[in-house]
Amino acid sequence: MRGGSRLKLLSMQEGGLSQGDYKARGVVLRRRDGGKSQELLLFLSSHGVVRVSAPGAGSKNRFGAGTEPMVWGEFLLYQSTRSLYLKGVDVREGFWGVRGSRSALRMAVKWCGEVASRLMPGVESDNLLSLLWGSMKNLSNGFSPLLLDVRFAWRWGNLWGVAPPLDSCTSCGARIDGSSGLVARSSDGLLCADCGRAASESSGESRGSLPLPTLRTLRSAALLPKDAFQIWASESAASDAALSECPAWLYSFITLH
Repeated sequence: MRGGSRLKLLSMQEGGLSQGDYKARGVVLRRRDGGKSQELLLFLSSHGVVRVSAPGAGSKNRFGAGTEPMVWGEFLLYQSTRSLYLKGVDVREGFWGVRGSRSALRMAVKWCGEVASRLMPGVESDNLLSLLWGSMKNLSNGFSPLLLDVRFAWRWGNLWGVAPPLDSCTSCGARIDGSSGLVARSSDGLLCADCGRAASESSGESRGSLPLPTLRTLRSAALLPKDAFQIWASESAASDAALSECPAWLYSFITLH
């Protein structure tokens, strides 16, 4: 196999991908049908997101389930003088169980969309790919989509160094203990009682407040190690309105990368 067992993407300065066959592991983020072909957005190990054409997929179902969004596998690709094409797919995981739950399916689609909108083409992000895989596995195991969304958003931001600290005030650095019963959220992070009051009075910067129980749930969802999280999540219900506002706040810290 020319190029070895992995897709070897070259930068634009190096003239692009050399003509030939390539193989790479990853997931289908998006698919757009167009006549007799499909246009895919793949998220690949070592190489980030790439756009690929799947000729013949539209009319002949040439690749079976291999071009379905959220399908993970090993993709055989061919770079011509002009475009990157799909030649074959060895499907490793389709997460078919996720597709049987409306709430789980919505969450999986959301994650694929968030990744697709925030990763620039050709930028390697293997740690994010691993996080997405683990999150999909947890989703398939029946854990709360809301708790998983909180965990995915915060851990993604943490990988990129932009996640807000969950135990200290982003303004003054004081430890947040929730003694007042409520913790203010801002566009920069959590605020202690004094800073939250000052921000609200001066500029309306606050994005709402978290009750102390919600903050504790947020911290557990985001910070617990894998095994501890799974034990905790299997015994926890996530239904309070304050927590449901947290994912959008956490995603707001993640910009195009």
